[in-house]
Amino acid sequence: MRGRNRNKRGFTLIELIIVIAILGILALYALPKYQEIVKEARSAEARAQLSSFRSALGIYYAKNHGVYPSRFAVKRGDIFADGRVPEIEVTNSRGKVVRSAAVKTTRDGDGVVEPNEVNYNGGWVYDDGHKLDPKYSKADVRINYKARDPVTGKHWYEY
Repeated sequence: MRGRNRNKRGFTLIELIIVIAILGILALYALPKYQEIVKEARSAEARAQLSSFRSALGIYYAKNHGVYPSRFAVKRGDIFADGRVPEIEVTNSRGKVVRSAAVKTTRDGDGVVEPNEVNYNGGWVYDDGHKLDPKYSKADVRINYKARDPVTGKHWYEY
């Protein structure tokens, strides 16, 4: 009669359960930190996108002898190198993510985006100043979202 081979290598069920429990505890600590890092990254990216948008406006202004683009040129993406309006992704304080590349233009045309001209649709809000000066010598662009940035606590349109 052959005896049992006691030299088999492997893990017992108890050892596997202990390892799984340890990994579960580590995940409990790592997941909230990961979510916080994602929020911070999304906030920084949104502010960077806004900076890029404003830079594109500045370049257009310089190339066109002190004239900002019309609302139609901005909506079509004519001021961007690739011809597309950049998509922006923002998060509210409850963790809801809104993505959009839409450009909302204001009706008053005074060249300044006011808080009452912003909504919760996401994307961008642009005021080309066309009613003050037909040469579009004043313009403003903001993030079109009324919620607060969960990282800084500022309203998205305040940047």
